[in-house]
Amino acid sequence: MASASAAVALEAVSKWYDNVPAIQDATLEVMPGEFMVLLGPSGCGKTTLLRLIAGLENPSQGVIRIGGRVVNDVDPKDRDVAMVFQSYALYPHMTVRRNIEFPLRSRHVPEQERNRLVEEVAGSLQLEKLLGRKPAQLSGGQRQRVALARAIVRRPLAFLMDEPLSNLDAQLRIEMRAELVELHAKLGITIIYVTHDQVEATTMGNRIAVIEGGRIQQVGTPQDIYQRPVNAFVAGFVGNPPMNIIEAKVELSGDVVNASFQGASFQLPADLATLLRKKEVSSVLVGVRPQDVSIVKEDTVGMGQLRAKVSLVESVGSVYRIICRLDGGGFVTVDAYRDKREIRTGDMVELSITGDMHLFDAASGERLEP
Repeated sequence: MASASAAVALEAVSKWYDNVPAIQDATLEVMPGEFMVLLGPSGCGKTTLLRLIAGLENPSQGVIRIGGRVVNDVDPKDRDVAMVFQSYALYPHMTVRRNIEFPLRSRHVPEQERNRLVEEVAGSLQLEKLLGRKPAQLSGGQRQRVALARAIVRRPLAFLMDEPLSNLDAQLRIEMRAELVELHAKLGITIIYVTHDQVEATTMGNRIAVIEGGRIQQVGTPQDIYQRPVNAFVAGFVGNPPMNIIEAKVELSGDVVNASFQGASFQLPADLATLLRKKEVSSVLVGVRPQDVSIVKEDTVGMGQLRAKVSLVESVGSVYRIICRLDGGGFVTVDAYRDKREIRTGDMVELSITGDMHLFDAASGERLEP
């Protein structure tokens, strides 16, 4: 049963199209004032989930609540939510002022109150000097701010945003992220935000719901999801660059547990060894973040070493991003801080795992918990 205090709640919601599942058994609570991000690859169902909340799609089963009220059979206009689209969806023949005040006019808000609300929200989004312009006279970032203003002026229970920044260039996206986060903090509004960009999700969201194959895989803070991904999909999707995930064989030798893959074998630390003994598994997926793999030097002490050939060296600010092909054929990414060592494409190197490892069941992909 959903919490009575939730701004938006989904209870076992599913959606099928011609017997093909788009959303499966989605349960989620978004609290008042929360910035919730729906994150996943293209086609995973995140936009469908947003449209179900908005009322643009009807669920095949399950319950949707907004402000504690069941809204399954409530029209979109009566759900007290505002949607901000990727395409801005502004009326081209109307000025900025008329675009912003449109939802107020449709609700027959008196003119004096309308003007007050428009001026207030225009000031919040630095649109005061643009109120007389039409959308064609605005930049992409200005149009997006107008779309936001039109949604905010209604003061709905929740704002639903479907990849609203994806049409902007890289620098403007960064600026608009900051503006959205500032606006959320200033107004205390509830936002449900769809994106496929995990950097956008982890820098903006209070919590993230990671979606794949129509199912919510994990819900948590950005730090929770990064540090303790519940399965191999989440581990490989959240993180920039993604986590290295390699299948390994588990070998027991007396009190020692070794993991062997790609021509290398190394002893696992005591806590992971104990875990694998309890689980009695023969193979696992080993996940390691690129910053937890090092190019081996004489003074490097790690959990084990892998022989590899450097396929690509990228200069990324203060680090080298080194893509290595293992002897067995797989790839491993290493983030290495700049030093005097010259690393070039084609070099043979040895890699050492010097940080945390994550273990997942090789069959199901689920995290192996201690």
